[in-house]
Amino acid sequence: MAQSSAADKLRPALQILSKYHFWMLAVVVPCIVVPVLFMAHAHLLKQINVVRDQIKSCLSSLQSVRKITQHPNPTWSNDIDTSTMRVKRETLTEWRRFWDSQATFRTWPDSLGADFVKAATALKPDGKLSRKLLERYQDVVRSLVRELPARMGAEEFMLPTGSMGDSRPRGPAPMGPGEMPQPGLPPGLFQPGSGGNQPQASPYVTMWNPANQQQIYTSFDWEKAPTTTMVLMAQEELRVYGLLCDVISRMNKSATGPHNAAIAAVNELLVGYPAAADVAGGATKGRIRSASQQAGGQMAMMGSMDPAAAPEGGGGGGKPAHPRFGAGSSGPGGPGGSMAMMADPAAAEGAGAAAAGGGPTDEALRTWVYVDFNDHPLDAAQLASAPDAQMVHLMPFVMKLVMDQRQIDALLVELATAPLPIDVRQVRINASSGGAGGPGGMMMPQSMGPSEGMSGMSGMSGMAGASSSSGGRNYDLPVEIHGTVGLATQPSEAAVGLEPGQGAEQSGDNDEKPAAGPKAASALPLRRRMPS
Repeated sequence: MAQSSAADKLRPALQILSKYHFWMLAVVVPCIVVPVLFMAHAHLLKQINVVRDQIKSCLSSLQSVRKITQHPNPTWSNDIDTSTMRVKRETLTEWRRFWDSQATFRTWPDSLGADFVKAATALKPDGKLSRKLLERYQDVVRSLVRELPARMGAEEFMLPTGSMGDSRPRGPAPMGPGEMPQPGLPPGLFQPGSGGNQPQASPYVTMWNPANQQQIYTSFDWEKAPTTTMVLMAQEELRVYGLLCDVISRMNKSATGPHNAAIAAVNELLVGYPAAADVAGGATKGRIRSASQQAGGQMAMMGSMDPAAAPEGGGGGGKPAHPRFGAGSSGPGGPGGSMAMMADPAAAEGAGAAAAGGGPTDEALRTWVYVDFNDHPLDAAQLASAPDAQMVHLMPFVMKLVMDQRQIDALLVELATAPLPIDVRQVRINASSGGAGGPGGMMMPQSMGPSEGMSGMSGMSGMAGASSSSGGRNYDLPVEIHGTVGLATQPSEAAVGLEPGQGAEQSGDNDEKPAAGPKAASALPLRRRMPS
């Protein structure tokens, strides 16, 4: 009874469900199916995007492969090895041509003797000269240095007056008290004689600061026998000095005297270590100053005369010591030059003395003698490892001149057309720098006119005493030039990544051997003018 009553109760509901099940399913089924469809669509879309990215990546890889003209294969690899070998041999050939172009520059003076010239010419990179030849160079190099003023056309003041070895007669002497030049004579023609004021023609067309001459001479005046590296580097510096002296001489070749010379005075001429600076001259703040600031600085310089004052453009005392030039300084011609070495022998002795023999080490001698293409000085380790220094050594130089401003372009042309590649980095006009004599440390050859606002140094080599009204040099200005001289190094097959003997093979052979593995020193980015 109970069961039939429950069935009777459900029968009406079932009849309603049977009658209206379609409409009920029409409401329930979408509520369930639609969310499921959206979820399935999102999942499928994600999978489609992943596969699409994979297809695009494969297509891009195929396109990059299609752009390769020669696909990697044994033939392609051999062609690459052949091309690499050809480039290395061409680099070595140009290096050898550059080296041969400076053969004349590397000659040794005959005054050293035929046996010395033969031994030095045949010297290998790691070779050594005998002690007998080293002592001979120590004796002869002093006379070689004293030939520089004559090459420039200036009077020699390498040795202090009255010192041992200074027995040759001097040229025009400074005027004494009360002596006056002959009226109407051009500058440089007045020389007082023993019998009175007798005008005599001077053979010198320019004057070279005696302090700078003695500074250079001192760096070549050695108490102990030099090492082979010391001789080779000293002779290299001497050749560069001669090159710059010849440039000055050519600038004054048409001059009949100091009155019409293009370069009237050389206040400072330095190469190598003395010219190197951790910050190039003028590369600091305060490069442009007003006339009052410059005058104030000149008076302070002349009043204090502080030998420890760093010259303008220095880098704050970062210059290391050198066995030939003594303690370091902050700039070219600073207090750490060769004169400091004489004043403090202990500093010079401690700057790289070797354990055997007490001579300077090769590493110490190579410190800050050369710079890289950014004018940064190199020590021995950097010089041996820097790719830029493998093929060419850049020796810095500084020229501080008093010259006719109308001839500056001609001087730059002379430097650009010199036998060796000279790269002028800076040309500073009216630069104030350490020197002796004139305004801003510049030694002036004579008194300037009122328009210049400068007074010259009198009584120097007979070149003083001429006023602007009697042929004065109204166009003279102090000019400072910084640059580098490119010196070729001995070609090396290993430096360009070649094995011994590979550099002599023909570059057109089809059976060329693959080049040796890449080396750090194989890159030789020469960015300077090289002679053809």
